Amino acid sequence: MSTTTLSNLNLSQLRVGKLVADDFRAAHVFSQFDIDFCCGGGRSLASACDKAGADLAEVETALITMDKTGTKEDTLSQLTIDKLIDYIEDTHHTYVREKSPLLLEYSQKMLRAHGENYSEIKPFASLVQILIKDLVPHLMKEEMILFPAIRAMAEGETVHACFGHISNPINAMEHEHDDAILTLEKLNQLTNHFQAPKHACTTWRVCYATLAEFEADLKQHIHLENNILFPKALAQPD
Repeated sequence: MSTTTLSNLNLSQLRVGKLVADDFRAAHVFSQFDIDFCCGGGRSLASACDKAGADLAEVETALITMDKTGTKEDTLSQLTIDKLIDYIEDTHHTYVREKSPLLLEYSQKMLRAHGENYSEIKPFASLVQILIKDLVPHLMKEEMILFPAIRAMAEGETVHACFGHISNPINAMEHEHDDAILTLEKLNQLTNHFQAPKHACTTWRVCYATLAEFEADLKQHIHLENNILFPKALAQPD
């Protein structure tokens, strides 16, 4: 659904299950407000908010704004190093931190409900954990070590750091990017490219759809760093 369509609807009377079916990202909004979109999918949004103790107006606002898009990424190569880092942190790092807890939540629900009956669920949940466990500290290393050094170099400052030349932490981050892509490739193979089977429950379908979105965002994230930010940094005078 588009933002305009949602803003023109009487959201309070729509079933939460229908909202998720139309746009799986609604599930993320409902999870943030502890609204049951699976077993309670037949309830209207107003009824579901009342049961969860959530503010209907806040939930409606969150649903309407979930489709907002940011800067067109094909223009990002023209940004200064400082602005590009800001964009990566504000857009992609924030995205990983927002979606990671949801992916862990959904995959663990799948494991509890279906782990004994479907052989792919246990390795799937394990791979999701590996992906998130690797990515979260990766973001911290970039934000606390690499990005400040790149910003300083862009300002003409001499960087005296324990890691030596800036190429060293860049190589380390690129290696970790490769590891994340490899884990995503394994998840792709295990899930038939995130295609939920016919017998999958709502949480299962939402988890696969979220991972497909997560993969697309992460690949763009890695592209911006590997192919735009890091070459800009390496081109700076020592």
